[in-house]
Amino acid sequence: MPADIMKKIVCLLGSPRVNGNSERLAKAFVIGAESQGAKVRFFRLQNMNIKGCIDCRRCWENGKHCVINDDMAQIYEAIDECNVIVFVTPVYWYSWSAQIKVVWDRMLPYISEKAKFTLKDKECILLATAGDVYESAFNGVLESFDRSISLLGLKERGKICAYNVYDIGDIEQGDWLDRAKELGININK
Repeated sequence: MPADIMKKIVCLLGSPRVNGNSERLAKAFVIGAESQGAKVRFFRLQNMNIKGCIDCRRCWENGKHCVINDDMAQIYEAIDECNVIVFVTPVYWYSWSAQIKVVWDRMLPYISEKAKFTLKDKECILLATAGDVYESAFNGVLESFDRSISLLGLKERGKICAYNVYDIGDIEQGDWLDRAKELGININK
């Protein structure tokens, strides 16, 4: 993509806590990206009606990504139009939060034989937080992320895994927010 074309970014917030550590990390990224002219659509998944995949293999029937009629249609539309997808999650039980896991499960239409849109060559970012004091708490999320983006054809642009940030506001300690903002600033490069 030429440098003079600003990125369209979809930010999928998988945290149920309003203004929690994951959201603050995402907002720092967004501030950086928007400072460089990027357009960001922010989805607070906790407030959306997104049902789980039923593995019916009816993707793209009736010209739609999925036969389930719910708020995932808004996310599909945004993802189809974007250049970058940002997956934001707190680590729950060494994996994705339920709010964002359901979105991952609903990515099946993009690898369907009937796919009208794919994610091939779109970029993606992982922003994750954990209250655990060990970086290894992210191993499950990282394994899932790496395998999933490979399957979908996404290109990773960065990962920030902020650990030892449990209480709301803990993310303010250290350089996590600065790193997220810098990642956002550099997204058009």
